Parts: sequence; C-alpha cells; structure tokens
Amino acid sequence: MKIFSKLKSFYFLNSHFFKLLKRLDADISSQSAELDGTERTEKFLRKRIWIYAESIGEFRIAVYVADIIGRIFSEKNDGAEPPLFFISFKTFSTLSVAQNHMDGEILYFFHPFLPARAVFKKYINSVKPDYFISIQHAVSKKLIKELLNFGFNSNLKLKLIFTGISVSDFKKMNITEMNIKGKNEIPDNVFLSAAVSLNSAGIDVKSEVLPFSLKYISCIGADKVNKIEKVEKFNKDENLDVKIISFVSIHKKESIHILKILKEIASDEKLPKNLRLKFILVPRNIKIAGMLFKKASDADLSAVYYSSGKHGEPNKSSLEVFLNSKDVKVLIVERYGILNKIYPVSDIVYVGKSLFADESGGHNILEPAGYGKAVTTGKYALNFIDIAGEMSKNQALILTDEKNIKESILKLIEDDNLRTETGRNGLNFCLKKKEKFEVYFKKYMSTML
Repeated sequence: MKIFSKLKSFYFLNSHFFKLLKRLDADISSQSAELDGTERTEKFLRKRIWIYAESIGEFRIAVYVADIIGRIFSEKNDGAEPPLFFISFKTFSTLSVAQNHMDGEILYFFHPFLPARAVFKKYINSVKPDYFISIQHAVSKKLIKELLNFGFNSNLKLKLIFTGISVSDFKKMNITEMNIKGKNEIPDNVFLSAAVSLNSAGIDVKSEVLPFSLKYISCIGADKVNKIEKVEKFNKDENLDVKIISFVSIHKKESIHILKILKEIASDEKLPKNLRLKFILVPRNIKIAGMLFKKASDADLSAVYYSSGKHGEPNKSSLEVFLNSKDVKVLIVERYGILNKIYPVSDIVYVGKSLFADESGGHNILEPAGYGKAVTTGKYALNFIDIAGEMSKNQALILTDEKNIKESILKLIEDDNLRTETGRNGLNFCLKKKEKFEVYFKKYMSTML
C-alpha cells in the first residue's frame, strides 16, 4: 500500500472513530438525563475497555479476549449492559483483517502514531477507558503516564493490564518510575502477566503468572473446522489425485528458496503420473507478490493472483481458476486476512519466517493445525519454539530446515498415512489445548476485572 493510500486509510478510520465516539457520548448524555443519581450512573455508564493489539496475531487474540470479557461481565452483572470495546493496532495489514471482522460492540482505530502528549491525551479523553489491556507488547512510556494521570485526575479506578508481557518489554516501559505518587514501585492498578515468572527477574509482581501462552487462543474454534467442506477440485476427472501445498506468511529470502524447491518437486519424475500438485504462496508482505509471480513464471510454474476485485472484495474467480484448471499450478495471494479460505483447501501447510536465521521468528503454527492440516515449519520458528517442540513430540508437526525442506514436503505428499496422522494429531492437540486454555483464561481474566 502506497504512503498516500496509507495516510488516507488512517485518516478515514480514525476520523470515523472519533465521530462514532462523539455520537455515542451524546446518546448516553441524552438518555441518562432522564434519570437521576445512582440509577443514571449504573444504567448508562457502560465499562469501556481499550485493547492494544499491535499486529494481525495480536488482533485475533484481542477479539477473543473481548469475547471472554463480555461473557465475564454478563455472568457477574445479570442484565447489565455489555462493555464497549476499543481495539487499536499499528499495521495496515491488521486494518484489512479488522475490516473483515465488523462487530457492533467493537470500535477500531489506529494506535496513536505520534508520541506527543497532546495526541495521547486526545485518544484517552475520547475513549475514557476503565481498562487498558495490551496484548504481548510494551507500549509508549508517555502513553502509560497519560493513562495513569487520567485515572488519577478523573478519580476512576482505571486498570492497566499487560498480558503475555516479557521481561525486556516490561523494562522498556519503566512503569516503576511513573508512579504519580512518587514511589518506586508498580502502581496498584497495573497488572502484569507473563508466560514465565517476572518475579524470577527481580520484578515484584502482585498479579499471578499466566502459565499458558496467549498464542493458544489460535486453538479456539478448532472443533468447528471439520464442518468446513473442502472445495471439490477437478470434479470432471476422477482419476486425478490433486494435492495442494500452501506456504503461508513466507518472507522474501525464504520464498525465493521455496520457489526453487517447488520447481524441482513439480518436475520430479518419481511422482505418480496422475498426481497434480498445486501450490499457494501467501507472502507476509504483499509487496513481494509481484516478484513471486515473475519468479514462478520464470520457473515454468503458471500462476494466477488471488487479489481484490471491485470495492475491495476478494476475487473469488481466481481461486476457482486455480482449483479447477489443469494448467495453473501456483496461486499467489496479494491481500491480507484470507487464510481462513486457504487452509480449508490445503492438504499441507508450511508456516514461514522459520527457514533462515536472518528471517527468524516464525508465525502461527496452531491455526492450520486447528484445521486438521499436516503442518510443517522451519527450525527458526523461535516465537513458537515451546509450542513447536510440544507439537513435534506429539507427532502433530513436521520440523524442517533449509537442507531438508524438499524432502519434508515430498514425504508428506507421498505418504498418505503420515500426512493424515500429522493433521489428525495437530487437530487433537488443538482441541485439548482449547479446552484447558479457555477454562483457565476465563478464570484468570475474572481476577483482573
């Protein structure tokens, strides 16, 4: 997305956000004026919860957190109005996902770009949050200071909750230096949770440790995926055996290496003659989609784009062409937020940013596993290292590397039992984690609210 388009999207989303807030506040004032005293306060002052979700992964977690909190408030306050949620984010790719997840109880806006105090004050005084929740990320020290000042000056019991925070992120925020009472300690209204104990790092934390990684939220809904009907491919030729291998969230160096491997796999004469292999490439940054298209064409892998049609709607015909054409071998995705359409038609899913040390980190391996797909990822999936280890131990994931990726993919293509069992084990893994995580996380959030 070019800079002008980005600024235009930023302006329209946030200006619309402030207009909605102004209208909402006017409606509340008008309605509450008809009542007096405590009755007015209790009935019309809905709790306001601001959730900061930096990018796509955190956004998906934030949506689930909002759902959990809504259920908690419903159970605790029978008949009371549900909270009003505000989810802010920093990336334009997240905007694409948010636009596909419209919810009347959630208002979206870009996290303040500028660090000026006046900008932070404008957002805080407009949202008027009762809770500020950050998902797995540190936030600006100036924002924290303004939030603490807002709670103090307005006599509100504003709570700041940092979920899944790391020791390094905690230290970046210098929360102990911001106590408006001048004490060098964490304020009572600030709650910290981490996948590891912060106390072990010398941080005196009153709130309990969150023993489950928030990444397990990706397992929520895993029990519904079996109801998704796989798209019928090549229904005119029953003799063809079609396998679709998807490479999702792949980065530049990684994608170039993968395309070289795919050319070799596609021309492997040892594979059965009736086997048709099709590949879906989903770059993490859609800017490289054009480069991937050219390299696929140069490798004699005929490709089509899965892009946006008119008015930003997905061009469904391109997916149909890819699935039903004997000639088209590669689908290159150049839009965000459509993995829920890619996973159901896939047989094998490789999850990227994990093949090379200089493109390390990894992306979500739980999501495709929750669809019952055979999942493979590289050894540099450092953001999911604990989860990847546990899944591999349970034969729910195939770990690979630069030298073995071709062999790993071919083995999953050729061995029907391995592919089926890996997918089944991955789904079972997610179902078990879903049950444990949802029960615990609901109880955990209840103590914070």
